[in-house]
Amino acid sequence: MSGIRKRFGAAEVLKGVDLVVYPGEIVALLGENGAGKSTLIKILTGFHDATAGTIAVDGNAVEITSPADADALGIRVIHQDRHLAGRLTVAEQFFLGAADSPAFAGARRRVEAENRISELVGLRINGDTLIDDLTVAEQQLLQIAIAIRETPRLLVLDEPTAPLAAAQVRQLFSTVRALQDQGIPIIYISHYLDEVREIADRAEVLRNGEHVGSVSLASRTSDQVNEIVSLMVGESVAEFGHQRTSKADPLETPLLDISGLHVPGRITELELAVRPGEIVAVTGLVGSGVEELADAITGLQRVRSRDVRIRGRRIRNPREFVARGGAHVPADRRRDGVIGSHSINENLSLASLGRLSPAGLLKRRAEKALGQKIIDRLKIRPTDGTTPVAALSGGNQQKVSVGKWLETQAQVFILDQPTAGVDIGSRAHIYNEINSLVDSGVGVLLISIDLEEIVGIADRAIILFRGRPVVELAQNELTVENLLAWSTGASTTAELFVSETTAGVPS
Repeated sequence: MSGIRKRFGAAEVLKGVDLVVYPGEIVALLGENGAGKSTLIKILTGFHDATAGTIAVDGNAVEITSPADADALGIRVIHQDRHLAGRLTVAEQFFLGAADSPAFAGARRRVEAENRISELVGLRINGDTLIDDLTVAEQQLLQIAIAIRETPRLLVLDEPTAPLAAAQVRQLFSTVRALQDQGIPIIYISHYLDEVREIADRAEVLRNGEHVGSVSLASRTSDQVNEIVSLMVGESVAEFGHQRTSKADPLETPLLDISGLHVPGRITELELAVRPGEIVAVTGLVGSGVEELADAITGLQRVRSRDVRIRGRRIRNPREFVARGGAHVPADRRRDGVIGSHSINENLSLASLGRLSPAGLLKRRAEKALGQKIIDRLKIRPTDGTTPVAALSGGNQQKVSVGKWLETQAQVFILDQPTAGVDIGSRAHIYNEINSLVDSGVGVLLISIDLEEIVGIADRAIILFRGRPVVELAQNELTVENLLAWSTGASTTAELFVSETTAGVPS
């Protein structure tokens, strides 16, 4: 890609960007949310037309004016937002539009889909399951399997590991390296810089729509991360700052008290409490029950039994959860956290409509003032509150999903994967807000599969394994090694090392 420029109205979001990828090479495309990465990839895959610039494949100039053009060239992309049809089954979605779709139907077709998905990405799943009934992680793995079902000429992975736990990341990396060995070039977009350093051959960095530098990753040194961050944001950024010192009183009455939570086939008899000024993390592998936990607590998902209380008052449904002082930032921001067609201001006012509409009529001036306050507080970009949220980058959409709760006086925050797919600068803003909340006496339940995130900000952590809580780790026990060991069913780091090396996975 040479001299790629793109304008949306008066705004130039790409300013003459070059990108070259060679056969069998993994190139990381990096930059903060809003740097232009997604726009560049949408031009490559025919979702946008470039204002200027050229694209060549194998040295030959090509015209890519639609996704069909990109597909015909063998360019496959896994977008950050999952493009799947919710009412299809797994088998139907897997073979949809496939040149090698089997002629047979029914059970044979289902089994064929199940076997191929397992071979491609290691996901074992019933082919008759509806897409809407899959977890976010399962949908992501399915989308990856579809992209590599027919050998691609070029593969683009946009935040592929954001919803995945450690074991699934290992499986994905194994798949990516196998494709690399076949000579397939890969563009890898991620905000997880340690993953980038492990998987990529070099990094190309964008900032404010411009290409600002390249970093060779052949030597795999720790200084490379600092160099990449400096290129991305123009300065050095400390992601977590320092580990928190908990101010919670273990004898104080919990803000959030959960007992006897049982989701058939997913979670068994979970009990936990969150006290004022405390961040309690829950983690586990994909399939451990972490994906269903937030919805089960808030009443969005049917359960066999549960006793959930906020300040001692029992919660039976989502309306009561919010009315009693609860806030919920969901894992899937695009589906559940924001309304893309609505403006930033309209989204930021959603959780405060009762206050902004005392007589049933919305006070637009108050809505605008509230929106601007939160935009400034979270540094949401663009700063124009009338901008549709669908036009924002993923990180800024997540800030909106979090921000709408900040002026509600909520006392309990359930944050489900709050920084998945969010750049390092935006993560720092979100972590600062979380720390400010708990310093003011709010209780936070953090549901995350980002182990470094948990180590960086949690006061204690509960690990789920196959739906059951297996251990609670105090802050001084929170290490990536301990969390990973318990999440995988190995009770010590030594056991984890043995199990991984036995399975042929690098420790």
